[in-house]
Amino acid sequence: MEQSLEHPPSAQPRKALNPQRRRWVAPVAAMVVVVGLAWWFLHSQQPRTPLLSEGTSRAQAIPASTLLVATSISPRTLEVTGTVLSELEAPVASKVVARVQSVLVREGDRVRRGQPLIKLDARDLDASIAQANATLRASSVGYESARVSARMESSLSSARIAEAQSKIGQSEAALQAAAAKLALVEAGPRRQEREQAVLAVTQAQSNLTLAESNMRRMAILYREGAISAQQYDQYKSQFEVARTQFENAQQGKSITEEGSRAEEIRAAQEAVRQAQAAVQEARAGLKSAQASAMQTDVRKQEIQGAQAQIGQSQASLQMAKISRDYAEITSPFNGIISKRMADPGSMASPGVPLITVQGGALRLEAVVPESALVSVRKAAAIPVRFDAIGNRALTGRVAEVSPHGDASSHTFIVKIDLPVGSGVSPGMFGRARITTGKERRLLVPTSALSEREGLHYLYVVNEKHLARLRMVTVGDPTGERIPVLSGLNAGERIVTSSKERITDGATVAEGSR
Repeated sequence: MEQSLEHPPSAQPRKALNPQRRRWVAPVAAMVVVVGLAWWFLHSQQPRTPLLSEGTSRAQAIPASTLLVATSISPRTLEVTGTVLSELEAPVASKVVARVQSVLVREGDRVRRGQPLIKLDARDLDASIAQANATLRASSVGYESARVSARMESSLSSARIAEAQSKIGQSEAALQAAAAKLALVEAGPRRQEREQAVLAVTQAQSNLTLAESNMRRMAILYREGAISAQQYDQYKSQFEVARTQFENAQQGKSITEEGSRAEEIRAAQEAVRQAQAAVQEARAGLKSAQASAMQTDVRKQEIQGAQAQIGQSQASLQMAKISRDYAEITSPFNGIISKRMADPGSMASPGVPLITVQGGALRLEAVVPESALVSVRKAAAIPVRFDAIGNRALTGRVAEVSPHGDASSHTFIVKIDLPVGSGVSPGMFGRARITTGKERRLLVPTSALSEREGLHYLYVVNEKHLARLRMVTVGDPTGERIPVLSGLNAGERIVTSSKERITDGATVAEGSR
């Protein structure tokens, strides 16, 4: 009786759950929660529209254009990134050590080729030019002095040789006369001796005349400073000797007429010895004159040395002028000042940059993987975009492909020339899109998409003409169309217009395209 009260017939005891059922109850409950959250998220993110009035039928269709989605063949692209750089970039440095006197440009200034950028203190360089000029003048004076000395030496050498040759002739003639006189004296006066004495007088007179002529010519040279006083005295002494010989010849003639004596014989013998000594002296003088003529060659070498000194001085002057030009640093090409690293008063040294100039065309230097290099050709058109100018699309052209890549990342640098007036500046970040082939993709009009908080949505119309909001993943747009990467299948119909008036679950009056 007690058991029946505790367990009435209408209330049977509850059986315990099967352990196998407990395993799938929890996952099912979790899935229900997830689906509920997703439904709430989608409906909370859709555009807020005014609630339909109670008099409005939910079944009333909203007119909108729709499109049947189909796959299409489109180019397959690869987006690469890079930095905008100038075609030309030159760190401008000084070639001499000097203090900066003035800097004529600032960062951002546009400059033309040859325009002065920096002026250096050039006082020491000006002094080098003055010194080189003085050295050149001294070299020129030395050259002229060597030329004058060479001309004088040549004239004196010619005169000495001619004089020595003449003296030899005179001495040999005097020796012959003395020998003939000795023979006559020893043989005694004869008619032939008397004639010989007359001949000796004539010869002596001729020698006297020649010696006098030489003395007068040398007197002229002496007055002009061409010969020394010692040389002039030598010619004067020769004249006195010739006059003495002439007088002796006259006395010999008188003695011949009177007859020979022992004293006369001895005197004739002495005259022969003197004549022989005079011949030897004349020959020695000729050798000395010929040896002196070799000084002319020395003078010629001095002239050549002076000419070389002039050339060296001219080169030094040219180098000083070139160094002076280094005091004004100019722009190597047309461009813009990107960096200024010097101020007035700082010290400039060779190889230390003072200013950086950028010029030429602007280029996007993009990093391209080696697998995409086969699709890159020189002069090929490449679409590029820059966030800094509003992601505006530009068309560049491939200017250069680096022949050497990075061994660690297997990438190469591709330089893309940008159009003039594009508005980009060096240092900007850019993207380039390289076409690497073709692929089948789902392309939808950009008008079919809505974007909120970085996510993309569109309305898919089902077979009951109901619009369902769906989140999709999209790629980069191609003109007026954009590829859908996930969330949509071929053969589905989407809303392309009036999506602002449509809510999830609304009926759509389709205008198919």
